[in-house]
Amino acid sequence: MDRTEAGLQWMRRVTQWTLLSVAGLVVLIPASDLFARDDLSPAAVGAALVALAFVGYVQTRLLMGGMAGLHDAPRSLPLVVAAAVVALGLWGALVGDESHWMWVLPFSGVVSGAAFGAGPVGRWLVIGGGCLAAFGVGALASGVPAGTAGVFVVATFALACLAQVWIWDVTLRLDGAREQAGEVAVLRERLRFAGDLHDIQGHQLQAIALKAQLAARLIGVDDEAARGHANDAHALALEALSETRELVQGYRRVGLATELTNAVGILRAAGVDAEVEGTPESVPVALQPLFGSLVREGATNLLRHTRAARCEIAVERDGDDVVVRVIDDGVARVIVPNGDGTGVAGLRERFTAVGGQVEATPLAPRGFELCGRAPHKATA
Repeated sequence: MDRTEAGLQWMRRVTQWTLLSVAGLVVLIPASDLFARDDLSPAAVGAALVALAFVGYVQTRLLMGGMAGLHDAPRSLPLVVAAAVVALGLWGALVGDESHWMWVLPFSGVVSGAAFGAGPVGRWLVIGGGCLAAFGVGALASGVPAGTAGVFVVATFALACLAQVWIWDVTLRLDGAREQAGEVAVLRERLRFAGDLHDIQGHQLQAIALKAQLAARLIGVDDEAARGHANDAHALALEALSETRELVQGYRRVGLATELTNAVGILRAAGVDAEVEGTPESVPVALQPLFGSLVREGATNLLRHTRAARCEIAVERDGDDVVVRVIDDGVARVIVPNGDGTGVAGLRERFTAVGGQVEATPLAPRGFELCGRAPHKATA
């Protein structure tokens, strides 16, 4: 688990336990007052406990629904209304001169949970309506001081819960944005590849079509010219095929510095702190496309298969060898040889062809290293 995922899990646990604690206190505090009072009959205590249990169940569901975020918190309107009515009944029936504020807590829990999924404007209407209802019932049952205390408790309680869930909601949205940024980075790389493929094939295919059309028109009229155009079309097709293979296999003559710039840009757009150490210009020109394919593969694997906060790309000389390392701090993944000429398996084949090697190594306690090594005098 990388640092981002660990932080998200920690925030999830904090929010969950905070809401659970709040939901428990909302029931336990008035229940303790219920058993401490001597002005109620056993039947009244039993009825109050049943009503308190029902309200506690509903407000716990509503408060825990905040784990889905402010905009996605589930709620059932009939259940909310029923719990609010019962909670207001408890508040009005059991309010007293010394402990009146305790019995507005169950109603505060219902109001807070109902506000989560009510929308940007609706949540303030729910809180405002809850304050007015608490004031009205409290004032009618025990006077204006009780009503004022009810407003204070409901407003404070609701704002505190709303702040906690708002922080969690922002965390969820930031995590979602990070995942989307990674997907966008991969899509950008695909678009770049599509553009390169179009640049390679577009002109040749147009020229081939024109040569074939001319050859067809000249057959029987000027066979020698038709043969020449057909040969030209054949040569263009072979050239297009060769360049397409070079593109797919990563052999295009793109400088390593350009590949590093592209990889760093894509990784940073995905929220990864990417840095390059060393001088890519020191790598022989013949080997730059080979190491460029290693950098592309490392960046692509990082975005597709792991969550990393940091990536370091190092260009080094080790004796007579050129070494390029792509190291991240994400979740270590297992490389499965596929033998299809692509991915790490394809890199190993191409590096082996020049007397080099590729190592894909999980790091402890987390992280992954993709390392390519080739002789400085090799010709790719």
